[in-house]
Amino acid sequence: MACHEPLSHPDFCSIPWVINFSKTKAEEPRTTFVNPFDGCFFEGRLPMIEGKQCLRCFGDWLLVFYDGTQECFLVNITSCSKISLPPLLHPIDSLGTCALSSPTPPNCTVMFACSRDGRFVLHCRLGDQEWTKHDIDFQDDREDFVGTIFGSKGKMYVNTTYNGQCVIINTTSGSCVEKMGVADPDTCPLYHPCASFWVESDGDIFLVRFYLHSYQGLGVTNIDIHRMDTSNYVWRRVENIGGATFFLGRNCVAVSSLAAGTKANCIYLLLWSCDGMRLYSIRLDDWTMSFSLLPAFTEDLQNLSSCEDIWSKTYWAIPQRFRQEPTKYLGGSSSEFRRSILSMEDEEQLASLWSGLPVELIELLVPKLSFVDYYHIRAVCKGWNLIGRSIQHAKIHPMLMSVYGRSGNLCRLFDPMVEKQYIAKDIMLSDGNWQTLHFSKCGWVLLTKGKRCICAVNPFSREVFKLPKMRHHLFNGIAFSSAPKCPDFVVLAIHKDPWQDSVDVMLWRDGDKRWTNYELPCDTPFSMTTNNPVFFDNEFYFLGVHGNLGVFNPDEVTWRVLDKPERVRDGAHDYGDRYCYLVEFKGDLIAIFRPYDASPIEMFKLDRSDMSWTKVLRLDDAVLFLDNWNAIIRSSLEYGCCNRIYLPFVDYKEAEDQRVSVFYDLEDGKYKPELYGVTEPINCIWVEPNFNGHL
Repeated sequence: MACHEPLSHPDFCSIPWVINFSKTKAEEPRTTFVNPFDGCFFEGRLPMIEGKQCLRCFGDWLLVFYDGTQECFLVNITSCSKISLPPLLHPIDSLGTCALSSPTPPNCTVMFACSRDGRFVLHCRLGDQEWTKHDIDFQDDREDFVGTIFGSKGKMYVNTTYNGQCVIINTTSGSCVEKMGVADPDTCPLYHPCASFWVESDGDIFLVRFYLHSYQGLGVTNIDIHRMDTSNYVWRRVENIGGATFFLGRNCVAVSSLAAGTKANCIYLLLWSCDGMRLYSIRLDDWTMSFSLLPAFTEDLQNLSSCEDIWSKTYWAIPQRFRQEPTKYLGGSSSEFRRSILSMEDEEQLASLWSGLPVELIELLVPKLSFVDYYHIRAVCKGWNLIGRSIQHAKIHPMLMSVYGRSGNLCRLFDPMVEKQYIAKDIMLSDGNWQTLHFSKCGWVLLTKGKRCICAVNPFSREVFKLPKMRHHLFNGIAFSSAPKCPDFVVLAIHKDPWQDSVDVMLWRDGDKRWTNYELPCDTPFSMTTNNPVFFDNEFYFLGVHGNLGVFNPDEVTWRVLDKPERVRDGAHDYGDRYCYLVEFKGDLIAIFRPYDASPIEMFKLDRSDMSWTKVLRLDDAVLFLDNWNAIIRSSLEYGCCNRIYLPFVDYKEAEDQRVSVFYDLEDGKYKPELYGVTEPINCIWVEPNFNGHL
């Protein structure tokens, strides 16, 4: 919503603001101020920088340059104070990004990291008469500064491109290079593109990475957080940021939630997407996220240069006083974790009140219960845990499963039909390593840990089927043919980039001691989606980004791209512009294309008589469940609903402590409720409860 304020600029002392310095279509300077928490925005003026160029924003300090005189200065948008710097004689286009060695001028150094005309840093301490140039010898012609630079405790940290390493420059000792090469932590999962952000918080240095579904910078699917151990310059993974709030984007600022009045242990991320500027809110207490659109940025989304201009000139403007309180990021368990454990302890204390009821009476209720209620009843007391009637007598639906807590030792299960949630502790038998969920079938979940470990877990029977370590977790999709322990159990992982004329296959069969790796020719162009294949007619079928099909035969170890069906999405980007799924239902293959925004979902059924796609407008006999990697389709007779596509979101109404399912309604082509603002559990997958691990 646009808000017409009488002031030339907002009160920067009250809340964090988003500020944009892009120009209008008439090339007139324009400053847009956005309240990120209510969407209110207006265009205003900052007289101290009119006619000048804002090079960077550091909290509430702007680095400003005037091309006419090469004048360079820092100006504080909260106090309007100004600090002059030496004239900046180097061409602005060659200077790259810049940072302050300390968040509090005047006791700091301003530094540029430059790679265009040589590799050097340009810096000055406040009060210096000129800028100092310091050449950096990388000893590798492929190495360049990637653009990420920030300061902490008098040291500047500059990220590089080729090896993904960090150069540390001590600004208190003649700007000498103190450390050449602090390796980034391994990405996990390896194959996902990610966006990385560095932020300093109360003297600690954090690296926050958001894993994206597409190389087009779309669809956040996972996150990891690392803190630098500056005693030996290595990264340590952490699971919370305690009393801090991070604001990430073109500039990154950490604040004390107590001083700023913001949510503790929370991250706000500005990210340009296909539908505009998104504001992600990531809550580390329960490992969930949501996003909304900032309505101020409604430029033509097809005009790439316009979008890049908006993104490159959008910053967080945050008062320095918000950073004063220590954040103490390692505050132990999250509040959600503590609440979960407390609720479990409370249930144990109340169990004695119910244990007197006959088990036989409780068993009569089982056919009327949902899976979540069945689980709750069994947890009431030891006597009720001995209920003889099987879970198969209860109403079982696919459930949205996610892991969180300390190293993923809490498992959250949400039943979309009854809209109830169940939290279980140690259901995934975590060994302290964070788990990434990839695929589910027959009640089993395929997950990876670290760089090479992989296993199949039945979270309901608590069975674990360990697989040999993989060479790496580099794959577009992964699946297995049948339940573990079955004689025909086969696991397949595959990777292919659009430019490759081959596919990389990793195959494991029951009884093998190691994975078998193949590189198979692929002469026909095929852009593989980042989604899982479907096992159909004893072969694995893969959906291409454009709607064509690739097939892997595990018995003959062959790969082929089918001549038919023909493409149905010729205009799609080779690296994907939406979530793509392939499912089998009643002997038919169905392709689903789910946009990253709130556009309609498209479906096509394969007519096997002439191998052509037929558009599907309704699912009168089925219901679909889609997450970011997987799809489950079931008969609507089992669930009493049809023409619905359930999505990996929950509309959580905190005031009522109520959770509402989110689905796409094929009857009217609408998302219910609207996608923007709903909650998505991070690292989630749909799974069907199964207490018999062999089925």
